[in-house]
Amino acid sequence: MKIFPDNFTVAAAAPAGPVTDETLSGGVEALKKLGAKVKLMPHIKSGSSAHRFLSANDDERAADLINAWKDPEVSLIWAIRGGYGCGRILEKLDWELFSSRPLPVAGFSDITALHWAMDAKKCGIPMALPMFSFLKDADKYTLESLKKVFAGEVQKVVLPALRKGNLTALPLPGNLTVAASLCGTPYFPDTDGKLVILEEVGEASPYRIDRLLNQLRLAGTFNKAAGVIFGYFTGCGEPDELMNVLEEFTSKVDIPVFYGLKYGHELPFTSIRCDLPLTVTAG
Repeated sequence: MKIFPDNFTVAAAAPAGPVTDETLSGGVEALKKLGAKVKLMPHIKSGSSAHRFLSANDDERAADLINAWKDPEVSLIWAIRGGYGCGRILEKLDWELFSSRPLPVAGFSDITALHWAMDAKKCGIPMALPMFSFLKDADKYTLESLKKVFAGEVQKVVLPALRKGNLTALPLPGNLTVAASLCGTPYFPDTDGKLVILEEVGEASPYRIDRLLNQLRLAGTFNKAAGVIFGYFTGCGEPDELMNVLEEFTSKVDIPVFYGLKYGHELPFTSIRCDLPLTVTAG
């Protein structure tokens, strides 16, 4: 099911961290090559903020998302980058407005907070797509995966399994740290029947990954989930130590667990459309 019209319009927003000129220009050029028109939201760089780790203050970043959603020309909101900040604006967003039309929102990493809140509020279409710095350097695999998502093609992957079990389910991709930060809030989604996909970056000590997975497990995230997929764990310690953590996690859940998906803070990048089922086969 193709989701975008020809010459669709993208609203480029920065709901989290600040944006550099190089990242912005490279991403805009890449989107134009994909056939998109690009509207830059007003606070991607020029907004005011007391914190250097934010692109603008909370009200301004929230306003950019709300105004993009109101714009009838916009077919897709694309987050320019992640970093940190989406969780700060969740309570400022107009969820009733967001329920008025199924607008896709693209990004990953810190955009997990927005995506998982959208799932919890049952509005919009979360789409785990590469952000601007990845778009400008995208390899063939990344571009082909992105085009398949645009075309609405059937989503299938073959992955090694820590616990086998072929399945088809709606995907719920996200960053591990950001997902755990939503536990106990009104913005944590119902994971029943979902294929939970997790990635991480920069958590160098294995116990940190273990702690985050344990928090999600104790919160009931995996009790009735269809399965779990682990993507990239970039800069997260020695591979053998990480695998030990993932294997122990697998022993504590009763669902299929896969690893090795090309998703996270590296290229190549697998794009994921969250309103279409993903089929996983153990290989």
